[in-house]
Amino acid sequence: MLRLRCAAAALLPLRAGAGAAAMSTLLVSQPRYAWLRELGLQEENPGVYNGRWGGRGQVVTTFCPANNEPIASVRQASLEDYEETVKKAKEAWNIWADIPAPKRGEIVRHIGDALRQKIKVLGSLDFVN
Repeated sequence: MLRLRCAAAALLPLRAGAGAAAMSTLLVSQPRYAWLRELGLQEENPGVYNGRWGGRGQVVTTFCPANNEPIASVRQASLEDYEETVKKAKEAWNIWADIPAPKRGEIVRHIGDALRQKIKVLGSLDFVN
């Protein structure tokens, strides 16, 4: 089954050596896949989150395994980005661990609510030709 494979490809670069694809050929730029933009994808996407989106590493193109077409490009982390992200994750864990369980549960519920608001678009993550 081909469901969600391209979505995973959009998140995990499959061809590090492929380089950035021409903008006109990216699925994210095609009207048929306009819903990808509703999920926040652009032609080039930052691939690191450590309190803010960024990335100073190599740009790689992600490909849809259903049709082998390029979806979008992702800027990977540099070594410095990685080290900063690990440091910030450890700091965030200390803060998260001090939050009472009921409050953490409320935060997780809000995340679920945000996902449910995009349920129709997320349900479109099917690149069957």
